[in-house]
Order: sequence, then C-alpha cells, then structure tokens
Amino acid sequence: MAQKSEKEIEEKLSKLPIEFIALIVSSADVYSIAQEVALRVLIKMKDMSGVYVTFNRPYSNLKATVERQGLDVSKLFFIDLITESAGGKAERSSEERCFYVSSPKNLTELSILMEQAMIRLPREKRFVFIDSISTMLIYNDPDTVLRFIHSLTGKMRLLGITGIIFLLEKESDEKFRAQVSQFCDRVITI
Repeated sequence: MAQKSEKEIEEKLSKLPIEFIALIVSSADVYSIAQEVALRVLIKMKDMSGVYVTFNRPYSNLKATVERQGLDVSKLFFIDLITESAGGKAERSSEERCFYVSSPKNLTELSILMEQAMIRLPREKRFVFIDSISTMLIYNDPDTVLRFIHSLTGKMRLLGITGIIFLLEKESDEKFRAQVSQFCDRVITI
C-alpha cells in the first residue's frame, strides 16, 4: 500500500471519536496493511485496549505481527477461530491472552468468549477488532452473519466499545454490504 493510503486510513480513523463502529471495506491487495494501520491507530494513537477476533490468522502468527509493529500485546485479548479448526494446537498459558473457538461456524461460542474477553478489558477506551466478516461468510450464511453483527454492534454500543470490522470488497455483494453498513457509524473504503 502506498504511504499515501496508509496516511489516509490513519487520518480517517484518528479523527473518529473514541466510541464508534467503523466498517472498513478493503481490496485484497491492501487488506493486511490496512488492518495493521487500524490496529496501530487504536493502540498507539488512541491508547485503547481491545479484543482482536481473527478468522484468518492463527494467534501465534498474529501475536508476532503485533509485536513486530511495536504494539503492546498486553493491551490485547485474541479470539482465534482458525487454529483449532485447521488442526493446530491451541497455545494454553497462564497469562491466557487468547481464547480459541472450535470452529468459525460456532458464533455462539464466539459471542460468549467475546463477552468474557471484554470483561477483562479496562472500563474505558475499549475496542473490538474483527479481521474479516468475509471469512465469516465462508462458514455461515449471510443472514446468520448479519444477525451476529447486529447483536454484536448493539452490545458494543451499550457498553461504549469502539468497533472496527473488516470486509473484503470483492467477497460480498452490495446488498450485504449495505445491510452491515446500517449497523456502523462510518464506512471507510480503501
């Protein structure tokens, strides 16, 4: 991604108030970098703590990426929906910074673990970061994903939690994108 695009994302997110929900619609070629920039804005610029829900990258890989960016991993709880479903071993430790969901289809388990992780966050300046509702659509039908996102964004608003939700622009139709957009304060297209 060009430096200009990184600055553009950084600028758009940094101008938003602490409590907001943003849908970031991104092309595949800038998707990973856009996620890194968004996470950097939340943790470094806004000094927030959060729950990172990953459908795409195992916790071990994601943790290394966050550390390589120089971000404080202790400000994050991770919910990993890929490791166990791909046959990997969950890293269990006494610090328990990661919760593992047995399958990306199990949105009930995900919801319960998200609530547990959110409870462990400080009371102020909290966020939920979902790396891909596009991947959710691979495992769940669109109506189920919409109900989940609607419920989640409602809970986030009640609890005063910021939300960042990523969607690949080519992986969803216009109707689905419009429906998800109505649950968000801002749609940022990259």
